[in-house]
Amino acid sequence: MLRFFRLNDPYRLLGVLLILIIVSLPLLIQPAQLTLQELKGLLLGEALSSGKSLYIQLIDDAAPLAAWFSKWVFVLFGKSITARHLLALLLIFFQASYFGILLINNKAHNENTYVPSLIFAILTFFSFDLLSLSPELLASTILLFALNNLFKEIEFKVQRDEIILNLGIYLGLASLIIFSYSIFLVGAIAILILFTRITFRKTLLLIFGFILPHAVIFSFYFFWNNQVAFADYFYLANIAGSFSKLISLRAVFILGIVPIIYFFLALFMLNREAHFTKYQSQLLQVMFLWVLVALVQVALSREFTPHSFYPFIPPLAYFISHYLLLIRRKRIAEAMLWVFIVGILSTSWASRKGKIESVDYSSFFPAESEFKSQVANKRLLVLGDDLGIFKGNKMAGYFLNWSLSKEIFEHPEYFENIVLIDQSFQNDAPEVIIDKDDLMKPILERIPRLQPLYRREGKFYYKVSN
Repeated sequence: MLRFFRLNDPYRLLGVLLILIIVSLPLLIQPAQLTLQELKGLLLGEALSSGKSLYIQLIDDAAPLAAWFSKWVFVLFGKSITARHLLALLLIFFQASYFGILLINNKAHNENTYVPSLIFAILTFFSFDLLSLSPELLASTILLFALNNLFKEIEFKVQRDEIILNLGIYLGLASLIIFSYSIFLVGAIAILILFTRITFRKTLLLIFGFILPHAVIFSFYFFWNNQVAFADYFYLANIAGSFSKLISLRAVFILGIVPIIYFFLALFMLNREAHFTKYQSQLLQVMFLWVLVALVQVALSREFTPHSFYPFIPPLAYFISHYLLLIRRKRIAEAMLWVFIVGILSTSWASRKGKIESVDYSSFFPAESEFKSQVANKRLLVLGDDLGIFKGNKMAGYFLNWSLSKEIFEHPEYFENIVLIDQSFQNDAPEVIIDKDDLMKPILERIPRLQPLYRREGKFYYKVSN
């Protein structure tokens, strides 16, 4: 297999696609239950496709480009999870292909080869949940475009302002999908200072490119006088929001043990055997620094999941490909490739099936709601953190993210909170309100017109039929 992908033939990418299809078949035929991230993406897409405005009529901390992407995916595919998995598979194939071509065009290896594309594709299956249409998958695609421009700037070292501007724009777009990806701007500046003679003017141009997508979206909200909501629910919520750990560090280490071993083998081999040009040596150092920046990004990430490690895949594919290509004996190189593939896929499969006790995926899935048997096929307003109830129901109102909405319902003494709740009921009144903590009582006292519209039964408010 190594010999097949070692040839500089673009049609070898069809082999990568075939392997991706074969590897993903078990996940497509017997998919896991809906994950929290997938459920939230469905709710976001459904709400936005119904005409609600993000941050104004939908209270959530999702990044704008990620949310709008969810909207259009919902418009195209509805609630089909299989369609989302197939689209994710195509994006992974595009990433693997683009990365291989990127390395060839930038002469990163001593030979032109599609082995990095193969390694990249296999690395995306180190955990079963990576085959989902996540914001991290979308943002990491944009990061590859940024990485390509970074390589070009290091190679040419001339005044090509469009490269620096494009680099900044791509980094800005990625940060509008996953806010913690903003750290790659700092990483890019550090890399350019180390490996190019970047001027102060070009640094400002890079920062301007990064700010430009943010400024465009901010201007849109400013035009409609909604800039405060945008700043509160995107910037402030992502900077000061709570940290969600859906998987343990030990579990991630077990899932990634094979690529981690190969990464250190690659570092050892490159130190002993590699003979690079000056430019290739610089690219190697850039990829190593990219790993360090990715580590910082994981530390800053709002959610700790296998998806958080997407930015590691390009540098790992780069280093592991170097290692396999530097092995002089072809049989050993072929054997090491098969050990790599089988090791990653078997670890991922065993973890998914619960064969490895240290890898606990239980937090990935929405907990079964205590009200599951009592409410079905209703338009709900849930005053609490119970996303699981939406697996059989539809969200009504403006309040998706309870950590942000809680402050609104717990402080009805503020006029703006009452106005927002009243607007929510006027535009998208729920059929059922789940209220475990009796938060609706002071709300109804301040909005008298709602009192005859709902009757209370225990922890529920039911809309009275006209």
